[in-house]
Amino acid sequence: MESKLRIALLIKEKAELFLNILEKLRNEKAINDVSYGVLKTAYLDNLQNAQIKIEQIKQELNKGLAMRARQLGTPKQELANLDALFKEGQIAANKYQRLSKAPQKKASALEDEIAHLDSLTNCKHSSEVAPAGPSNLLSLLASKLRPEKRPADISPGRQGRTPSTQPEQTRSNSEQVKLPDASSVSNLLVLPDRAYPGSSIGVIATIVNPGQEPLHHKAEFKINGRVVAVNEILLKPGQSEEVTFMTVAGAPGDYNVAVDNAAGILRILPPA
Repeated sequence: MESKLRIALLIKEKAELFLNILEKLRNEKAINDVSYGVLKTAYLDNLQNAQIKIEQIKQELNKGLAMRARQLGTPKQELANLDALFKEGQIAANKYQRLSKAPQKKASALEDEIAHLDSLTNCKHSSEVAPAGPSNLLSLLASKLRPEKRPADISPGRQGRTPSTQPEQTRSNSEQVKLPDASSVSNLLVLPDRAYPGSSIGVIATIVNPGQEPLHHKAEFKINGRVVAVNEILLKPGQSEEVTFMTVAGAPGDYNVAVDNAAGILRILPPA
């Protein structure tokens, strides 16, 4: 649940950020009306979906919170009963201590869960939610990287060098993307995942160093298996960092885009 909430909050924050950037670009006349319309529709769609998802997750968290609050009543009452028996002199101190250990442990565990769930329901920013492991994030994001389920917005993180100007037409899907080292990608976002020729496309990836030693990593941005940009980063043990790559939509068609071991689909639509 934490992973889902963090992803939804990230999508919301990035959609809001890019909506602001988009308005500035339009005011500066840096983009045309067609690109503005396509990107704004994508960002608003991401924002609305994220807000709905956040509300659904918090409703589930509140249900769990209410359930644990009810469960807490049982060990609390057991402790109250033991306390009353002890004060009345019906049980000795050593027996009271022995009998109270189990309900105290259960009550403490439930109180910790309640505090944690309460903090999650009050989260307003992704930084307030502890990041999940890479494997969990990848499994949760897999469905979001399909064209029919618009993936999340991108972040203006560290931008890669030498981005390509046009994607190549789709090659064989049998081409494999391999990690150059022990790092992994915990998140890959494509925005927008459907665009018209000439539109700017952004791809953001979160690179993680799961090892115990510093890691000098070269993040590779690929389109249809071909490396079109590389970003070199230095990661401390356990550190993660976002990298952003930009490209421009070319001929209509479907394109496989990837950063290291994480992949998604970019669909270029025929001109309107």
